[in-house]
Amino acid sequence: LRVGARAARGARRPSLSSRHRGGSSVRIMDLLTSEARKVWIPNHPTAAYLPGRVEETLDDGILLVIDDSGEQFKVPQAEAQSVDPSCLVGVDDLLMLGDFNEAALLHNIRVRYSDEKIYTGIGTPILISVNPYKDIAGLYSAERQKEHRNAARTSGQQGGPSVHLYSVADAAYKTMLHEKVNQSIIISGESGAGKTEATKRMLAYLAEMQRSAFRSGGGSADGTSTRSVEQQVLDANPVLEAFGNAKTVRNDNSSRFGKFVEVEFDASGKLLSAQISNYLLEKCRIVTQQPDERNYHIFYQLCAGANTPGLPHGLQLSEACNFSYIETCETISGVNDAAEFSEVLDCMMSLGFSQEERDSALGIVAGVLHLGNLTFTPIPRDNQDGVTIGNSDHAALICKLLGITVEQLNSVMEYKTFADPLTKKTINMPHSESSASYTRHSMAKVIYARLFDWLVSRINESMAGQGRTTQDLRRIGLLDIYGFEVFEWNSFEQLCINFANEKLQQHFNAHMFTQEQQLYSSEGISWSHITWQDNQHIIDSLEKKPLGLFRLIDSECITPSATDDSLYGKIHSTFKNSKIIYKPGPFASSEFAIAHYAGEVVYSVETFLEKNTDKLSTDVVAVLKTSTNDLVKRLFTDPRYEPQSAPKQTGKESKPARRRSSLADSERSGRQQNVSVGSMFREQLDKLVEDLNKTNPRYVRCIKPNANKCPGEFDSIDVLRQLRCAGMLESIRIRRAGYAVRRPFKDFFNRFRILAPTLVAVGPDPDYRDLSR
Repeated sequence: LRVGARAARGARRPSLSSRHRGGSSVRIMDLLTSEARKVWIPNHPTAAYLPGRVEETLDDGILLVIDDSGEQFKVPQAEAQSVDPSCLVGVDDLLMLGDFNEAALLHNIRVRYSDEKIYTGIGTPILISVNPYKDIAGLYSAERQKEHRNAARTSGQQGGPSVHLYSVADAAYKTMLHEKVNQSIIISGESGAGKTEATKRMLAYLAEMQRSAFRSGGGSADGTSTRSVEQQVLDANPVLEAFGNAKTVRNDNSSRFGKFVEVEFDASGKLLSAQISNYLLEKCRIVTQQPDERNYHIFYQLCAGANTPGLPHGLQLSEACNFSYIETCETISGVNDAAEFSEVLDCMMSLGFSQEERDSALGIVAGVLHLGNLTFTPIPRDNQDGVTIGNSDHAALICKLLGITVEQLNSVMEYKTFADPLTKKTINMPHSESSASYTRHSMAKVIYARLFDWLVSRINESMAGQGRTTQDLRRIGLLDIYGFEVFEWNSFEQLCINFANEKLQQHFNAHMFTQEQQLYSSEGISWSHITWQDNQHIIDSLEKKPLGLFRLIDSECITPSATDDSLYGKIHSTFKNSKIIYKPGPFASSEFAIAHYAGEVVYSVETFLEKNTDKLSTDVVAVLKTSTNDLVKRLFTDPRYEPQSAPKQTGKESKPARRRSSLADSERSGRQQNVSVGSMFREQLDKLVEDLNKTNPRYVRCIKPNANKCPGEFDSIDVLRQLRCAGMLESIRIRRAGYAVRRPFKDFFNRFRILAPTLVAVGPDPDYRDLSR
């Protein structure tokens, strides 16, 4: 057990190193060591914080500090923070630092990154992972896995393996077995920070543990069940990545959905099954992408592998540049889409997909692609502007792939129907060119989104395992979730994502505080003076009834005459005296700001109502329900894939879709949708947090070292921003509110025993705690 030197002596007078801070720390420590002549240079123009050597003290109480390059800086003596020598070498565990502050945190990670040490711990529950953007020799080798499997260590123990993703997975597994408590590993970070890779590596480690146990005599009697489930857990990744990942400007393999993978074990630690829940698939990407971004990988893989033997005939696919939905960016440097498609097909076979299921899924993907190329020709209809489908041959191909008739497709693309409120008769109103295109995009998005949900559900069936019961199951859950997002233009998607991060940050802070309480209680130390910053007031402003922001948006969505402008007015009138939600500037006409825990984010209300309702024409649903394609029909008749159902096994969620134009009132006046996108997502989030609260959590905070995806480049200012967004500074604040500097009793005794030469450690297992006191 590790506590501070101050804590080890109970209520006695604190030591110099923990009692003094700021300028006094510099002056006192100057008497003890020349290393203390180093102080942190704050607000460094390129490094954020940098250690510098104190050259002299000027007459006005300003320290003249020189960094390693010889540049001079002036630091007020009263604000100077001394640099502990341990901060300069890069330690595995930040709690082993002589001081624990923002500067030490950043510099330690920077030093380790330069030495190709991308993992750094903060005690046992937190691992900081910095994306190296390259392969590091031996980092994930079989020898490294074996080293962690065979290690019975605690964080900071001398001689043990260094901190690693494997150490997090291994600790979760062993704690689950020994303490009989479900575990969770929460992986977060920005796009491109390495969340997906971290999740895959830990799942691979848990699977390899099972294989090793079998080789050494563990596992089932014949070994088939355990090995099969292990392999299926690994094979699920390429399939989910193909259908749910895409190239963005920040990441070539960005997960565009959140997922929670629960791996289930029996009491002996044998892997029995796994289940995946998915959250908030980015549907807008299906129909439009930003420059230099791609649609989901599967579209390009299918085009590149269209001539693969055994694929269904009649897909009529060609190069990606020939399809409207995927022409923005066709390739990824160093990626072979055809080879990855072959791997996806192999994994689907391993997961037990029948050829019919596989071919149906790929046919639907092709149908979505061809929908993007559907064109419309304006024609007059009943003295109104109307359209007809301009490429009838293409329409016939789409109908064949989706199992509907040409007449049905013509009907939903050329007319929209609604019931006359007086006569109850059905009225056909011609589509304009823009509304027909809107219907086409809506159809493509809902088909693909429901296909993705079916895919997750089907994978879960494969990973359910044989002979699985609910008796004495133990779980390790891995949550791969989007991190806090702030862009130049932020919309409803970012609001949902950042709200999720508010809830998860509250969970993180509460857990860290509880852990501190338990540590102090076990040491017999008073901890009542420690406080922590709860962000409940921010969460309440966003969701509390009756006037939380999400409630306000939901209410406006069911108002027939509502527009984005009317929503904007209600937001500012409701929160005119709020310090959480406010107008970002006197001239803002469509924007509001939220003071999130990680900083201010300015949102544009444009398309908020549209994205929150995400309505689909009832005419389209009715047509797809009659499809002769069994899978298409199932997607629109099985209640598990209805937006209202949100089944637990798939984490069903409908993603708000970005549109460039607003919905007409008449298009919002159809069937009332029982739930909004925001309310479904909040319900999922509440269930997720409830499940996490029943586990012992660990955290992997993934950090992107630079925006250029360049190995060896460390953008200190941006890394510091990410550390703040990840809640690492709140972790520091909680630790520093108590006893921030901690040492194992043995290390403390060996360091300071010279002050008490009569004390001797006797026997094979001395009581170092008593000797330290």
